[in-house]
Amino acid sequence: RRQNMHEFLEELKKDHQEVKDILEKLKSSGGEKSREKLFLELKKEIQPHMKAEEKAFYTILTKEKESKENALEGFEEHHVTEMVLKELDKMGKAEERWLAKMKVFAELVDHHVEEEESKIFQDAQSVLDDEQMDEILEEFNEQKEQLRKKIK
Repeated sequence: RRQNMHEFLEELKKDHQEVKDILEKLKSSGGEKSREKLFLELKKEIQPHMKAEEKAFYTILTKEKESKENALEGFEEHHVTEMVLKELDKMGKAEERWLAKMKVFAELVDHHVEEEESKIFQDAQSVLDDEQMDEILEEFNEQKEQLRKKIK
């Protein structure tokens, strides 16, 4: 077991905090215009993060017996998150239901982050060595950059 958290896991935590900050603003946002702007920020932050994490990180964890179950659960949580995000995207941002759905979305994200930063991080620290984590970090950042450019 490592003493310190690998840079890659620190990077994930930073991303999670970034998303949580945007979600806090969205939950208390009033006007349609500010919601539109914040929602775009959210998409640019959360979608590349999730996809890059799946490709660079979860996929590797599913190959190891002891980390497989939590990684598969992580994939499913991302899937549900993505579905709700798409619904939020299609809805009028001024609708009352939009804010209610946004609050539920924030709870989903909180739950996922909590599980990931405990269970999945622990799994990663026991099944991956520093060299693997370095490679994952590089792959993760490359994926994220490419994906971010595609979001409008």
